[in-house]
Amino acid sequence: MRFSVLASFLLLLTSCSALPPAEAPIERVEAEYCQTSVFKLDADFSGANMASCEIMDERTIAIVLKPEDVPINQSPWYAVRLTPYQSGDVQLVLQYEEHPHRYKPKTSYDAQAWTELPNDRVLIQSAGFEVTLDVTLDRLPLFVSAQELITNQIHDAWMDEHLALPHVDGRVIGQSMEARAIRLLETNDNQDDAKTVLLVGRQHPPEITGALAMKSFTDEILSDTALARAFRKRFKVYMIPNLNPDGVEHGHWRHNLGGKDLNRDWGPFTQPETQAAQSVVDSIQDDGLTVFLDFHSTRRNVFYTQPLGNDGTEYDFTAQWLARAGIRLEDYPFDRQGAHNVDLPTSKSYIFERFGIPAITYELGDDTDRTQIAETAQVFAQEMMALLLEQEAP
Repeated sequence: MRFSVLASFLLLLTSCSALPPAEAPIERVEAEYCQTSVFKLDADFSGANMASCEIMDERTIAIVLKPEDVPINQSPWYAVRLTPYQSGDVQLVLQYEEHPHRYKPKTSYDAQAWTELPNDRVLIQSAGFEVTLDVTLDRLPLFVSAQELITNQIHDAWMDEHLALPHVDGRVIGQSMEARAIRLLETNDNQDDAKTVLLVGRQHPPEITGALAMKSFTDEILSDTALARAFRKRFKVYMIPNLNPDGVEHGHWRHNLGGKDLNRDWGPFTQPETQAAQSVVDSIQDDGLTVFLDFHSTRRNVFYTQPLGNDGTEYDFTAQWLARAGIRLEDYPFDRQGAHNVDLPTSKSYIFERFGIPAITYELGDDTDRTQIAETAQVFAQEMMALLLEQEAP
């Protein structure tokens, strides 16, 4: 039985049939567990991932980490649970088989409040392919994870909370390969001639900081401020917070169960998850979509955009939006990189080619302060709403 994690403060119905994927699904390898007289280690909960484990001694267990398939991006996810039989220090030896260590390990007793493991308790060897973690066990089970766990249950709880608002509706737009719902939130307090803003998240499961940013960004748009109410009157907002629920459930490094990077499948639309997103895009009139944002994580704060001065708007939405937010965010460093992956079938490229509008990948650094993520996302949302009301409101 898999472990469900509920967290009310984190991010995170009409069903349509998903078309079969173009590629055969990969086989899921069940993680083993290892047990000594001191502690048990397992990966039997939502978001967990390890390939296998081996007992080195009573207080040391090695964990083999491999991706769901290759080739794959360097996002080596791990998440395990340690159940103590005795208190004291134990060691976990992370052994990477495809890409080296990237994420700073975090621990939690309840899978809600997370603490970064101090640097002096992390020994990186063999060019990052072997990492030893010194962990202290107490009476309670301890989660050790690459990043905070934002599970499907957390996404669903956050969406359900917003469905209680009178100006928010929800529906299922498709199903994943394992028949998990692909859910959409949409605002309903707009004028009939309102234009549309589309937000997408969690195409890549390990990209937790992007999920946190999308939560705060969306919370601001759905809030009861005068700006948000005025914006929702003139603009309809579609939100797909969790496009890859199978990958989230199984702790994938990047792909869905079809072995596909979903952010390289916009245009081909070979996977049921991207087909669900396509159904929403196809429902928007050709002149109805105004801005598209896709939330991700990388090693720094960066916005991947169209080339400078070429986002499809006469007033250069992208430059104005980032400049206005930047004035308010003097302590938040971020970059803009134009023409990123312009020849690849990413969501950003597909939307820009089809609609000729600003289509932007909103990326957060892996280690960006979590409070800063929330606060800056609110500012970016406010400046987007204000600018669109000034320039695009019908």
